[in-house]
Amino acid sequence: MAQESEQFYIEQLKKKLEEKIGFQIREFQDCRTLSGLMDEVKINVSAHTLARFFGLLKEAHRPYTSTLNLLAAFLGKESFASFCSHLQRTHTDALANSWGMNSGDFSFTALELAILSEDWKSVQFILENFDYNQGDYKNQITVFLGNSVRNHSNKIGFLKALNEIENGRLLFFESFVDEDDPDGYYSDALTKFYAGKKNGFHKNIFHTCFTNTKKIYLNQNIHKKDIDLAVNQTLTIHDFHFHQISRMIELHILTDFRNDRIIQNMDKHIKNVLESIPHYIHYEKCWILARALKAFAFSKILDKTFEIPEFQEAIFNAYTEMNGVVRSIAELIIQLTVHAFPSHFDSMLIPPMRFTTFSENNARIAIESTTALIYAQAPINKILKKNLYPFAEKNGNSWVLNILNTSQRKYTY
Repeated sequence: MAQESEQFYIEQLKKKLEEKIGFQIREFQDCRTLSGLMDEVKINVSAHTLARFFGLLKEAHRPYTSTLNLLAAFLGKESFASFCSHLQRTHTDALANSWGMNSGDFSFTALELAILSEDWKSVQFILENFDYNQGDYKNQITVFLGNSVRNHSNKIGFLKALNEIENGRLLFFESFVDEDDPDGYYSDALTKFYAGKKNGFHKNIFHTCFTNTKKIYLNQNIHKKDIDLAVNQTLTIHDFHFHQISRMIELHILTDFRNDRIIQNMDKHIKNVLESIPHYIHYEKCWILARALKAFAFSKILDKTFEIPEFQEAIFNAYTEMNGVVRSIAELIIQLTVHAFPSHFDSMLIPPMRFTTFSENNARIAIESTTALIYAQAPINKILKKNLYPFAEKNGNSWVLNILNTSQRKYTY
């Protein structure tokens, strides 16, 4: 097994372990929990060994084969070698032709391996052969690329490679969603790489909207000239993709709130949302709705928007189309909205679902905690409230508190 191939299988082993236990290994306490779960089935791996395996503690050497065998056994495989063989068989089709590439040049598995191997030329070749008009496949690969960049040890090399090709710019810089933006890496990537490469308003709208909405949510000052072009731009579906449209709507709402024009322009913003969403599939439609809901909540008028029946109906249609499964932060926002204002929607709501993602943990935790707080009773209610308020304020998610406060004034659970 080649060195890069083995690293690929080790990374797959990490992913499969997280899928099995239902949460991500991000801190030492997670390793303790996983170690306890393994103990229950008579597989003994210490929390410290797991922390080294998942990169939380410095590892000076390759994981021991005995450790890999035990981890594979927890997944029901006879050994790590057996796990690798199984993975090779299940990926046979993907290695030949994945996600609709008729030429066979695109392979998701080959892309993942090239990224882990920092083979940037191959990454570029594979992405250049991906059909950007592949609908939902496009959204899947965008999420994959975004999560890969966020967790990669060589972000600079990765970002540079993506920025050098059109599909890299389209799929990552213009389409990925990372509301958390840890250490400002995403803002820096947009500024240092993408903004200098792409000329023209249509290509820079994502950067303009992302950086300025982030500042507004954090209650920071913004320069009028930085947003004038975006705010004065006419929304035209054929010129922008859904993330650009959704971010423009969001910035329009937030800017009107800053300028004390939100009430008088509320109908106009909702009209923009309702005219936009019919052109998109469910995943994309949810992001347009969710960004508007988030901005309206921050502006403290979310409950007033429900007075427009068409907007209320659009929210509930998106919610029912989820079928009780949450796949994105956007769907989490829609779920929170529906559960926070039940009388506006339906008394028979599906119990709220959780969502595990490799990115946006701050946003996810803030939204899920707010949803939980709606229903939680003492003492959990008290614990949630004590931690949620400072957490949301610190991470630019104070809009969830506006939803919670409005909901608690209107309803008693």
